[in-house]
Amino acid sequence: MKIASWNINGIRARKESLLAWIMSRKPDILALQEIKASGMEVPLEISSIEGYRTFWNGSTVRKGYSGTGILVRDSTAFGDVRWEIPSFDLENRTGILHTRFFSLIGIYVPRGDGEHHYRIKLDYLDSLREYVAELLASGQQVIVAGDMNVAHRDIDVHRSQYKPGAIGLRPEERAAIDRQLDAGLLDVMRILNPEKNTLFTWWPYWKPARERNLGWRIDCFYISAQLLPAVTSASVDLDEKSSDHAPVMLDLAI
Repeated sequence: MKIASWNINGIRARKESLLAWIMSRKPDILALQEIKASGMEVPLEISSIEGYRTFWNGSTVRKGYSGTGILVRDSTAFGDVRWEIPSFDLENRTGILHTRFFSLIGIYVPRGDGEHHYRIKLDYLDSLREYVAELLASGQQVIVAGDMNVAHRDIDVHRSQYKPGAIGLRPEERAAIDRQLDAGLLDVMRILNPEKNTLFTWWPYWKPARERNLGWRIDCFYISAQLLPAVTSASVDLDEKSSDHAPVMLDLAI
């Protein structure tokens, strides 16, 4: 089973690239972030893409802002699935797909610009942790997939980008990620690449940041421990460059 997550940074602006990527990679599940469109504004070619069921938490709080979605391949042996927008969602940042194997939580964590929005970010992460803990306590396996907007450790940001006190690097944010993992989740990409210091998923637009791989690892998969033996690979699709984020991929032997 191939699961992907991608901050597309505008689903209308990158419609052709997204369609080509889906046809090429054929993910069984694709979690999208920052679609910047309401459900009605998602291009028909994507919302009705052949071979997939689509679920949207589109931009309603503010036009052209945030928005998430999940695509599920029909041929995947899920049977019935349940789509949920949880009560802790804000700004159309969360969508959850409950399957018989696991619950996949697609998220786009607030960046946290300004004091008010920074507090919202920390509260959102705390609410996510509580929700995940409830699922795990019920016996459900969990995959959190999306843009965390936090470089959890120093190894997750290029030294040229490291500015103490910058949003995405602050101790409170990193501690919030610690609590996600302490709740029973594993940062699978870091587990598979424990010492790799060039494992980035987002780059500033200024040149030549991407060409020189001066980036951040903020797009992640956090999985419950019982799923780890099923993981066959976790990777960053560096060939896809249409967004400022690269897609991340998780393969499970399910």
